Amino acid sequence: MINKLRIIPFYTGFRTLEEALKDKRAEGLLWLEILFNDDIDWRELDLSVIKESYKKACLWYENFRTLIDSYIKRKPLKGKKGKVDLKEYRRFLEVLNFVST
Repeated sequence: MINKLRIIPFYTGFRTLEEALKDKRAEGLLWLEILFNDDIDWRELDLSVIKESYKKACLWYENFRTLIDSYIKRKPLKGKKGKVDLKEYRRFLEVLNFVST
């Protein structure tokens, strides 16, 4: 898993999930890592912070599936109905742009 992270190393410099989980800023990016990185089977990781981030990623995927799928190829996430916090929309678009280039 050491080289599978994509977003967190770019924003924080942490290369491993273990390092990232020790930092609040990196932990806050975990939902974006899950949303845009399907190289890791996140469902197998049994940590509460990962489970919560996975739910958030599923929520964003459900709300922006068409946009995400038009820019990147990923395995679909389980749909989760609900509203997203639009205060995070700018970061979402920034990361979408980053992974699609």
